[in-house]
Amino acid sequence: MNADDYQEIRQLLDNYLQMYASRDDRLTSYFSEDFSGFTGGGDFLVKNKEEWVAITRQDFAQVKDPIHIELKDLAIQLLADTIAVATSFFTIHLPIEDEILSRETARLVLIFNREPAGWKISHSSISIPYHLVREGEIYPLKELVERNRFLEELVAERTNQLSEANDKLQQANGVLAKEISEHKQTVVALRESEAYYRLLTEDASDVVWKLDRDYRFTYISPADERLRGYRADEVIGRHVFEMFDSEGIASVEKAVLHRLEAEQQGMLHGTTIFEARHRCKDGRWLWAEINATAERDSEGTITGFHGITREITERKEREKELLKIEQLECLGVLAGGIAHDFNNILTCIMGNISFAQTFVDATHKSHKPLAEAEKASMRAAELAHQLLTFARGGEPVKKLVLLQHLVHETSSLVLSGSNVKAVIDVPDSIHAIEADEGQMTQVFHNIIVNATQAMPGGGTMTVTAQNETLTGGNNMNLPGGSYVRLSFADRGCGISVDNLKKIFNPYFTTKQAGAGLGLASVFSILRRHAGHIGVSSEAGKGTTFTIYLPSTGKVCCQTESSVAPSNSLCPGGSILVMDDEKLILDITANLLGHLGYQSATCENGAEAIARYKAARDSGSPFSAVIMDLTIPGGMGGKEAAQLILAIDPKACLIVSSGYSNDPVMSDYSTYGFQGAIAKPYKLAKFQQLLNSILSAPSGS
Repeated sequence: MNADDYQEIRQLLDNYLQMYASRDDRLTSYFSEDFSGFTGGGDFLVKNKEEWVAITRQDFAQVKDPIHIELKDLAIQLLADTIAVATSFFTIHLPIEDEILSRETARLVLIFNREPAGWKISHSSISIPYHLVREGEIYPLKELVERNRFLEELVAERTNQLSEANDKLQQANGVLAKEISEHKQTVVALRESEAYYRLLTEDASDVVWKLDRDYRFTYISPADERLRGYRADEVIGRHVFEMFDSEGIASVEKAVLHRLEAEQQGMLHGTTIFEARHRCKDGRWLWAEINATAERDSEGTITGFHGITREITERKEREKELLKIEQLECLGVLAGGIAHDFNNILTCIMGNISFAQTFVDATHKSHKPLAEAEKASMRAAELAHQLLTFARGGEPVKKLVLLQHLVHETSSLVLSGSNVKAVIDVPDSIHAIEADEGQMTQVFHNIIVNATQAMPGGGTMTVTAQNETLTGGNNMNLPGGSYVRLSFADRGCGISVDNLKKIFNPYFTTKQAGAGLGLASVFSILRRHAGHIGVSSEAGKGTTFTIYLPSTGKVCCQTESSVAPSNSLCPGGSILVMDDEKLILDITANLLGHLGYQSATCENGAEAIARYKAARDSGSPFSAVIMDLTIPGGMGGKEAAQLILAIDPKACLIVSSGYSNDPVMSDYSTYGFQGAIAKPYKLAKFQQLLNSILSAPSGS
């Protein structure tokens, strides 16, 4: 039973007993419409709520003054999601001068049903072993009054009524026999109640336990052996701290301190709920939720504790995974900011390198250092791109990619300086794919790194590729069409069957160091490319990762990135550049000037709109506008583009961003742009984009 249900039912029972003791007619609202029960004066079955309400009101009418109920013991157990049983033992002190009734123990069994309106009492069975109850009575008040009167008369007339005394003595013997019989019935009822209580506690999946005031176990149910592996005789007498780790012990000490503080303020602390790791006999640790309640004597002094322990290991694992997801989302926010700022810096660096390269030829001593600096800057840009890809989960910015070149380049980079050799069989006949080159580099990088880690002593990794045509209904659930199949095979230690099922899960790793994000990011990237990855492995022989990627169905000689700078004259004209970074505005203006364009600059969308409108109204419109997608604290390119197009539907707009994964970059035409260029960019790529857009026929 969870803590909320337990507290609700305990509160209902407490209210029930309190209203019964105070003779409060509101007690009848606790009964279900579908009610049955047994009365306390005998075995009479009450079959409906109306009859039980009438008996209850008869009880209240007979004894109008409040009575006192002394609770002796209590057990609450959930039998099903909608059924709970509460068994209590108590004595009743009536407002009369007689001690007979106060020595008797009554047993009350209430069955609660969860109904739309809440928990209701659907059955009540009260065993009150009171003798002398007359018809129409709940308590034997008339008999008690008459007995007192009779005793007074007996003393006064004892001498003259000896024969009558003998008759009374025989009657007393009969009453005694009845009391003995009723006492035997009470004993049987108590034994039945104990057996039922044992059934509820010993067959329950939750662990039921009792502690003495020194926190040592006096009872623990068999469920603990099923849960932790310890027999009851191995636990009884042990201190509760022996089952917890240090954090669990601290939780208990905190609960004790909280209870003491509450008692100092005059409040009796009820049930305490906390979570702790529990030690298992086989060395494992599991999480469990503890519901603990203090037991008190009539003076309020604690005599011990009882409670229920429920395993929550699976729930804690889910909470842990949710926390990891939240951490990953935070990483995405951080990565976005880093990538944006880093790419802005790289744009200035690479722009100046490209600009400087125009002043030297291949024989100049500065040519090689500039080329190396450019290459290093491009690798830095790819690192930022890869971080952004996984953390933000961005859509790929696709272009034609030659797999042969990409596989060779990535393998060379990853395996440089390692003792693993790559054997690459990617023929020239392999079809090109449309993919995000940076994301594909990350896929190959992570798979190759995984292979090197599987062969710490060195070895060979084999990469093969072939063109395939898949039909619909294949076992990978891929649409029919042309694909390229790539296989990466190592000769390492292999992966166990259990780990194969989890290898693409976020944060799963078999290594002591590492976050376990590599293969999860591979899976994520390939899914966004409408591809598939599979894995097969054999312990001691190695692992093979097989990738399917949609292809163009034809061979392509060169990728977009391999196109040489054009020597053709630029179309000319004036270009407006919008960016929040002054360094980028300066280098872009220099590049445009070198290419033969006039340029103007502005720092936000509002200024770009005003400059564009003023130039158009003056009869000297801009040939194109290059707009940064994101302007912190101001209007960015996406919003400004719509307002410029409202002024001039034929405006030539180009979007630029360090967030290369943004949907606007991959689907720029939908947002009104005629081209997109990701930061950082080089002079050749910049020139190629401008020539292709500004030289295109009008209206194309």
